[in-house]
Amino acid sequence: MEPLAAREIQILSLISEGLSNREISQKLFLTTGTVKWYNKQIFRKLGVSSRTQAAATGRVLGLLPPSRGPGA
Repeated sequence: MEPLAAREIQILSLISEGLSNREISQKLFLTTGTVKWYNKQIFRKLGVSSRTQAAATGRVLGLLPPSRGPGA
């Protein structure tokens, strides 16, 4: 697997929090198009095709903290 850059991990973390591309772009002062480009790079590097798969794979690989259940 090709390693994720720090910015890609940051975006993956925000994806895992359920933020939309627009919300991520506003939070990180990026254009929505740039966020979409990062999403494609993240998906390619992780070998996934959805935001949910990316977040789950990120947790399995230790790139993100374990998921906390509702109310946690």
